[in-house]
This record gives sequence, C-alpha cells and structure tokens, in this order.
Amino acid sequence: MKILLVEDSRIVRDRLRGIISAIPQAILVAETDSEDDARVQLNQHRPDLAVIDLRLKNGSGLSLIEHIKAVHQATTMIVLTNLAHAEYRARCMELGAHYFFDKSKGIGAFTHLLADLGKRPTASAAACRTGAP
Repeated sequence: MKILLVEDSRIVRDRLRGIISAIPQAILVAETDSEDDARVQLNQHRPDLAVIDLRLKNGSGLSLIEHIKAVHQATTMIVLTNLAHAEYRARCMELGAHYFFDKSKGIGAFTHLLADLGKRPTASAAACRTGAP
C-alpha cells in the first residue's frame, strides 16, 4: 500500500511517518507540505492512499481533495486535521474524501484504519470506501 503524506507540520509528519512505518504493508512513497508538490507526487508515485491535512504551507487540502477526486480516482483519501468541525467533515466528504479524523482525538482510529487497509489487496481497499468511521 503506497502512501502519500501531505502535512504542513514537520513534527506531525515525523509522528505519522513512525505510525506508517509500523504497518508492514505500508510504504511511504512521498511526503510534502504543499498542495502543488502533492500534485507532483501524485503523478509521480500514483499512491493507493493519501493522508491529507487541510491547512498546508501553500495551497489547501480542500483543493487537493477536489484534484484527487477528478484526476486520481483510485487514490483513497484520509483527511487528518485539527479542523475537525462538522462543517469541514461534511465539506471534505462532499468533495470526495473517504475518511476524516481529528488529529487530537482520532490518531488511534486512524492507525487502526491504516492497518486494516494494509491487510486488504489494493483493489479491494479502494472498493470498500465507506466514509468516515
């Protein structure tokens, strides 16, 4: 399971890199802190999964979700953000995100989801998108 990590905080990226590396089936193919670079990494690596923060150094996680939905339909999108308000969750899901987690309260659920998705063949991981847990 190839993963692209899009997060503006170096500290959070370091923590998430550790979580991802603990999942045997997960491979972190790229990480970035900006929307433009995320688009480049999506084209270059064709990840199975993108972990997306809504606040980025340049650009927006919301715009990136729209782009992935339009251009990289096979990529499962997990939003992991501190902007965990119901309005953001609803907007992300409308735009095409598959899962939505609050960074401060949902890291455990996020980790369990990654482990679960990693156990599935790539095609079935994309097929069992059920929305936010």
